[in-house]
This record gives sequence, structure tokens and C-alpha cells, in this order.
Amino acid sequence: MDQFGIYIHIPYCLQRCIYCDFTTFEFNKIMPPEQYVEYLKKEIQTRSRFVPFKSLTSIYFGGGTPSLIDADHIVSILQELNNAGFETNENTEVTIEINPATVSKDNLQTYLQAGINRFSVGAQSFDNELLKACGRRHNADDTVNTLELLKDYNYSFDLLFALPNQSLQQLQRDLDLVNKYKPPHLSAYCLTVPEGHPMSYHRPEEEAQVEMFHLIENELKKSGLLKYEISNFARPGYESKHNMLYWTYNNFWGLGLSAHSFFNVPDYGTRFWNPKKFDDYTDQINSDLLISQLPSSQKEHLKTHEALTDFIHTHLRTTRGMNIVQLKNMFPDQNDQVIGRLKKLKKDDLICSDSNNFKLTSKGFLLSNFVFEYMAFFEDCI
Repeated sequence: MDQFGIYIHIPYCLQRCIYCDFTTFEFNKIMPPEQYVEYLKKEIQTRSRFVPFKSLTSIYFGGGTPSLIDADHIVSILQELNNAGFETNENTEVTIEINPATVSKDNLQTYLQAGINRFSVGAQSFDNELLKACGRRHNADDTVNTLELLKDYNYSFDLLFALPNQSLQQLQRDLDLVNKYKPPHLSAYCLTVPEGHPMSYHRPEEEAQVEMFHLIENELKKSGLLKYEISNFARPGYESKHNMLYWTYNNFWGLGLSAHSFFNVPDYGTRFWNPKKFDDYTDQINSDLLISQLPSSQKEHLKTHEALTDFIHTHLRTTRGMNIVQLKNMFPDQNDQVIGRLKKLKKDDLICSDSNNFKLTSKGFLLSNFVFEYMAFFEDCI
């Protein structure tokens, strides 16, 4: 049975972080939140009847910092989804991204009463100097206070590492505090910036970054947080349902500025997305432009080689790996070629397999970029 999630992009931030490449803006430099929310609701009203899925595995409010806008706006979006016929149940995961010091007890209760049951905390570090280097406005005390507020609820902690001048000792202190608060889920992101970016200088050498990867994985095990995807760790049962949609070739609809969507029908599936510029987005919503009417620059029907590459890459990101039977069923004509490449990687100890799945080895996770490059398929080779 197909799973389905909805992503809602809230582009408001206190500041533009130095390393961020998402479509976000400082709070007071774009249209008022109440106006943007009306566009979101109009997008739901106009396009929802052409979405071929109604039962929701997950809803995810991302950004940006969704917790910056009034909690009642978030509630009104959920109500609009309900009005449009989207169905939730006791197993539907509803996540909102928050930054430290942007949620109060009152806001938290409003979220909980509206059905939000998971919080993603953009903490990044407990080290105030590193937070300043990233351009973050919150400090370690703000993070501690937010974690105390969330301690009885389901939440995820974002950890950023391999920062300029960051030492293993600083990362260890971050991990010691993480283990003290024992979040059910943690996402560990290695800083990725282009060469010449202000934060590309004085970063830990590659060997030190590998040590950091190992340190994170080993320390998180002490709190029962197990790796289930390249950058994600969770207690059993607390894996992100929404992110798993992305990694298992399932369906998601993105609402709002620059939001991306994927429906795995027809054939190998369709990707489509909203404009990054406010004027373009609002013009399309005001004109009642339907999903089927999006310009060719905002959609693509996946060809066999594109779908095959996506399918392999996303599944291999997870510790569960790629199911051999599912691969054969979806891509029967390409199965032998794929298996041949995987066997080559297996000889190099980058891939392992059991009777049902191919998976990255520990070495494979560290060299995943190489694996993904090798497992990329092109139109002229299949």
C-alpha cells in the first residue's frame, strides 16, 4: 500500500544562517505570515482534489522556522487539510521544526491539542562560540530550556559537526549533553559548503571528520540511538516516518514556496515543484494553476534511468538497505546490470547482502558518495 505525506514550507527565520541554502528569509523582510498562510490554504483548496492520495502517513512543517509564526496559523493549515479530505489517524506523524527559544508552554499546548506529535529542534550545538560562527542567534541556555520543555514528548535534535575550528573535544561535549537529555531521535549533519565559502576555511581535515562520524555513532549508541540512515539515529520505533517516505520511493506533496513533490505514478513517477520567488508563487496560486498545468520547468516525468538511480540511492541511504525482490519487480530489465555493479562493490567491502537486501557496510557509509556515483545510471547505458 502506498504511503503518503505532506510537507508545508514556512520560509520565515530570525536570521539567514551562513551555511543555509534553503529558501528562507528574515522574518521582517517578506510578506506577513498571515498573508502567506492564506496562500497556503488557497493552494490546498485549489490543488488537493487532484492529489490521488488521501490517507496521511505524515505531515511535516519545515522551513525556515515554522515556530516563529503564530501557532494559530499552523492550526489553521491543519484544519484546511482536514477540510480538503485528507485523513489522519493515531499513527499519523505530525512534525514541526522549531528553533531553541521560539516555543513557549502555551504554544506547545496549542500544537499538541492540534495533533502535532513530533518536534524537530534546530539546536546544531551546545557550544556558544560555534553557534556564533554559524550565525545562530540562540545560545546553549536557550537549547537547554527548550529541551526541558520537550522532555516528555517526541522530539528530534539536529546536530551540526565538522564546523570551522571544531575539535573532537568540542564534539564530545556536545554528545555528552545530548546523552544527558536522551532525545528519541537525532539528525547529525556534516557541514557542507562550497569551496571558497566563508565557512569552508579551517574545517577539520577529512581524517578528523571520519573520527567525528565514528564518535557520533559510538556515543549515541550509549543512549540507545541507532543509525537507521546515513545521517539519522533513533531509538527503535522513533524513526522519522516522513523522511522514510523520501528514502523508500513513496509519495509526498509539498506546499508553499519552493516546495517539492513526488507521486510514484504514473509509470516511474512524477516530480514537480513550486517557484522559489514569491511573486511567481503567488501569481500561480492566484491564477488557480493546477498541478497538471504547471509549466515544464516545474515538473519532470521520470525516465527509467532516473527512477532507477533514485530508487537505488534513496534505499541504500538506510541501514535497512534495498530489497532485491522490489528491485526486480520495478526494474526487471535492468536487474542484472544493477546486481553486477552491486557485486563489484561487495568485493570492495562497500556493500553487503543477505537473502533479501543489499546494504552499505560501515566502510560503504563513509564512502557513500563514491557508491552513489558508481550506482548512477544514464539513458545511454540501460
